[in-house]
Amino acid sequence: MESPSQAPHSGGSPWKGLLLTASILSCWIQPTSAQSASVTVVPKPPYGAVGSSVILDIQGISEQPPSYTWQKRTLDNEIAFYRVADGHLSATDNRLNVFSNGSLLISNLRLSDTDNYTVQFFNSISALIETVQGYLVVYGLLPPPTISSTNMAPVENKDTVSLTCESNSQDVTDLVWFINQSSPVGDRISLSSDNRTLTIISVTREDQGPYECEIWNPVSRSRSQPFTLNITYGPDTPVVVPINPNYPVGATLVLSCSADSNPPAQYTWLFNGVERTSTPQLSIPDVSLNDTGTYICNASNSVSGLSSSKDINVTISEIVSKPNLTASSTNVLENTTLVITCITEHQGINILWVFNNESLSLNERKYLSENNQMLTIRNVRREDAGSYQCEVWNPISNNRSDPLTLTVNYGPDSITFSPTPEGDKIQVTINNPLTLVCQVESYPPAQYEWRVNGTVTCNFSDNSYTINNTSWEDSGSYTCLAWNNMTNLSVSKVVTVSIEKVSPGRGNGSSFSTGDIAGIVIGVLVAVALTGGLIYFFFFKETGRASKYHHSEKNCSAPKYGEDTTLYENTACEKGSAVFAQALDSSPAIPQAQSESPYQALDITQVDVYEKIGPWKNPQGEGREKRP
Repeated sequence: MESPSQAPHSGGSPWKGLLLTASILSCWIQPTSAQSASVTVVPKPPYGAVGSSVILDIQGISEQPPSYTWQKRTLDNEIAFYRVADGHLSATDNRLNVFSNGSLLISNLRLSDTDNYTVQFFNSISALIETVQGYLVVYGLLPPPTISSTNMAPVENKDTVSLTCESNSQDVTDLVWFINQSSPVGDRISLSSDNRTLTIISVTREDQGPYECEIWNPVSRSRSQPFTLNITYGPDTPVVVPINPNYPVGATLVLSCSADSNPPAQYTWLFNGVERTSTPQLSIPDVSLNDTGTYICNASNSVSGLSSSKDINVTISEIVSKPNLTASSTNVLENTTLVITCITEHQGINILWVFNNESLSLNERKYLSENNQMLTIRNVRREDAGSYQCEVWNPISNNRSDPLTLTVNYGPDSITFSPTPEGDKIQVTINNPLTLVCQVESYPPAQYEWRVNGTVTCNFSDNSYTINNTSWEDSGSYTCLAWNNMTNLSVSKVVTVSIEKVSPGRGNGSSFSTGDIAGIVIGVLVAVALTGGLIYFFFFKETGRASKYHHSEKNCSAPKYGEDTTLYENTACEKGSAVFAQALDSSPAIPQAQSESPYQALDITQVDVYEKIGPWKNPQGEGREKRP
């Protein structure tokens, strides 16, 4: 059996325990009854709720007694009697009913039904009237609690606030708090011993809530309406938009200022220390260059007594016009100095330089003046040639000049030959073609002149010299001269061409037979005999030999050097040119021919072999038949 001291006490009435104690004492003084330890009265459910029903169930009876008598509070306050034999029931309240097992049903519960209940029945075994007692607690449905505050407008980081959860019900058994739907935690938050009061020390804007408190009892729970603290704070540092205000002349300037504050802040705009307006937004139509300057937004809070400000620089600019480029020269020699100037009608404008449509890279040779208006290029190089532009800009517009094209004249540089000589010698097999090509780097492109064994060849005026079918007489020194009319520079290079016979065992890899060797030996012997005649023949023919190429080297005019200066006089090509001779004077000495005729340098045996196995052409190009 549950005693009154075991019933929940939080929010319950203290007089309920006193009634239970008095009822128990009254049972103990009944001389004709006995308190049973094995029989109990248990409420089902354990707690009653107002408006619902509960059964006081008798448990532990071994035999069915003839009747049951129920009392409330005291034994002399009978509320119901039930006789088992005929089911007779008498009750003081129509909400009461007794089942055949003696259990008492109480319907439509009221708070006043909370009390001690006693049942008495006759125990045939002990021949005594047994008395069993139980306790019923009825709870009402809890109404929503309310929250009150000690300060309805606390100041941030200054005031402390206490919130109290209040309820009109006496049946509250428990109470909990919620902040933003979560349990309150933190060093600045504390709760009273009964949880009814929540205290926040030095409130901040994050403490504004909402707050809720919830009350419980065994049969119901109820939560308060959300409560929000009206915390006074700010103003914080204002925010001004746009962030980087730039306007063209004639536009309308609009600046907006806002600051986090409770209550909302008051705003004042100042320009150069003079107040312009007292609204969050500043608007100035048809701005001019005079409106450029620093604007200050000041925000203040009359409740917190605080203020804060933010300044912003506003630029008013004109639409920029196209600049022009001028240069000391646009056609310059390499290694000279060049100055290019960007001319604009705007003062203090930003200038960007562009080279070949990309931002110009500066270095120790290329540098700008203090205002970026002049570009200086020292020791101009060929890679500096190209398109230059300057671009002027301000925060609202930009414009780029027309391109200025720079031409850099250079060269000619050192000559390279193809095929590549070994040392200064190029070897060619007789009767094979030979093309000599000399290359130089030059702008404008170089002009060329060729000299063979010191004699100018007028029929070759580009950088290549071609012999379709080489012969012994093509051996000798070949000089390539290249010059540039703009730079007045020239360069030359000499190579020695050696005409050689086909070596034995070379070509397709076959070898001479015995008969071939015998024929060659005979031919060599015949050649020895003819040597004297050949020497005589070539000696007298050499001075009158004509060129075997398409044009005669005599009676040709030399090319011009420069636009107005004559490189050669209209004399025979054999006399050479002054420029060529000047270039050769500064070049290594050209090897001289070993003899009047290139064939005099040959071994007599070689000449004889050639006469035997191949055709012969005289210097005038007339063919001779093959000798037997």
